[in-house]
Amino acid sequence: MEEEKAVAREASVVPEVPVKKGMSEETRGLVYTICSALSYTISLSMLRGITNYPEVSSDWSIAVKELTTVACVLPFIIVQWSRGRYRFPTWGVFGTLVLSGITCQAIGARNHLLAYAAIGLALATPLIQALQLIMSSIFGAVWLKERVTRTKLVALVLLIVAVWLLSGGNVSLDAQVAGRPIRLGLGLLLVTLTAFGYSSQLLMMRRVLRQPKTPDSEPGTPNANLYAPTTLAMVTVTGVGVLVCGGYLTVERGVDAWLAPPPICWLFALIAGFANMIGFYFQIESLRRLFVLKQTMIANVQTIALTLLGIVLYHEAFTWTIGLGVILVGAGVTLASLKN
Repeated sequence: MEEEKAVAREASVVPEVPVKKGMSEETRGLVYTICSALSYTISLSMLRGITNYPEVSSDWSIAVKELTTVACVLPFIIVQWSRGRYRFPTWGVFGTLVLSGITCQAIGARNHLLAYAAIGLALATPLIQALQLIMSSIFGAVWLKERVTRTKLVALVLLIVAVWLLSGGNVSLDAQVAGRPIRLGLGLLLVTLTAFGYSSQLLMMRRVLRQPKTPDSEPGTPNANLYAPTTLAMVTVTGVGVLVCGGYLTVERGVDAWLAPPPICWLFALIAGFANMIGFYFQIESLRRLFVLKQTMIANVQTIALTLLGIVLYHEAFTWTIGLGVILVGAGVTLASLKN
C-alpha cells in the first residue's frame, strides 16, 4: 500500500521547466528610447549637412523628411485595410493624433527654426532643451498624474546643467541680438513656443498610446477602437508636417521650390527621412511604456551622440565643458532610467 502511494506521488510530481523571462515592458521602453534617440541623431546630422546650402529652405528639408515616412508607411496601411486587417480608432483618438501633429510641426518645428534665426543656435538650443524638460515634468504631473520623485528631480537638474555645458557654456548674446531687447524678447517667446509644442505633442501621444490595446474588439464593447496603431500615429504626425512646412514652402517660394535643391540635398533629406521614420517608430513604442518625463530625460542620450558626431564629422573642438556635459548627461540618464 505504501509503495503504491509512493509511486502515485512520484507520478503526480511535474518536473520544473525553466521559464525564460523576457525584458519587462519598462526595460523595453528604455531600449526603444535609446534606439529612437540614436536614429534621430542620424536624422539631425543629415539635416545639418543641408544647412551648408543656405539657398535651400528649411521648410523644404522638413517637408521632404516627413514625406519619406508618409510614402513608406501609408501604402502599408492601405494594403492592410483593404485586406480587412486594419481597424481605425475613433474620431476622438484620430483627432488627438492630428492635434499632436499640429503642435509638433506648426508650433514646435516651425518656431524652432524661427528661434534659431532670431537669437542664434548657441543660445536657442540649450534653452529649448531645458524648457522642454521642465514643461514635460509639469505637464506630465498635472494632466497625466505622473509622479516626479526626488531621483527624477536630481536627474532633471543634472540634464539641464549638462545641456548648457554641451552648448559650450555659451549663453552670451549674438552681436545682432545684443542691445535689441525686442528681438531678444521675440526669440525667447519663440523658444518657449517651441518647447511647448514638443512637450504638448509628447503629452497627447502618451495619453492616446497608453489606451488599452484592443484593435480586435467588437465596436460595441467598452474601449473598442481606442487603440491607436503605431503606423497611423506615424503617418498622421508626419503628414501634418508635410502639409504645414510644404504649405509654407509653396506659398513663400512657389511650386518650383520643391525641385530646386541640388541632388546632394535630396540624398541628405532622404537619409534623414528614413532615420527619422525609424526614430519615430521607436519613440511611439517607448511612449506606450514610459512616462513622458522619463522618456524625455532618457532621450537626452541624443545630445551626447550629436556632440560626438559634431566632433567626428564636422571637426568641432572638444572642450572641458563638453567632456563634463557628457558625464552629466550620462549621470542624469542613468538616474532617470532607475525603476520607480
